[in-house]
Amino acid sequence: MPYSDPREMKPSVLLVNDIPDHVRTYEAALRARDYDVQLTTSGAETLRTAPRLRPDCIVIDVRLVDMPGWELCRRLKAERGVSRIPIVMLVPDVSRQSLEHSRAAGCASWLMRPGAPDDLVRAIEHVLAHGGVQPGTHDALINACSCPACDSENVRAGVRVGAVQYFTCKACQFRWRVDAEGTATA
Repeated sequence: MPYSDPREMKPSVLLVNDIPDHVRTYEAALRARDYDVQLTTSGAETLRTAPRLRPDCIVIDVRLVDMPGWELCRRLKAERGVSRIPIVMLVPDVSRQSLEHSRAAGCASWLMRPGAPDDLVRAIEHVLAHGGVQPGTHDALINACSCPACDSENVRAGVRVGAVQYFTCKACQFRWRVDAEGTATA
């Protein structure tokens, strides 16, 4: 058997998602960055597969056919063989509620879905580089903790274009964007 240098091993990602379009897009972006990608489509399949694969990172869509992604995350974090693997959640919005769910479930990060594939790759690279540390604050996650028009915290992250993230306030419907430096414009 030939010697294999561990530094040459590809980082592995277990992608848990049952939406074919999302899977194809995310998988292509990860493989283009030289990740070894394995796929599962349900919580039950993931609970069977993750301990055997022991990936470097797990990406879970919060909406699965058999259980909420938050529940799957909690169960994986409670399982001895995989509890230290960082988990990135794909959620329908980036909100204070997502922050609370992430802390309760023990995930390392989350992104709004469907998101830009490069954003998912960056999130994975971030959690792998930082040892899967949980998100600290709502501000750090979306660069905006409240609506600039009405001060509501009921904010939904929308489309991301390059380094610009668009937001909508669910309370007053005000729309704005935040650039990479954190500057907000209506």
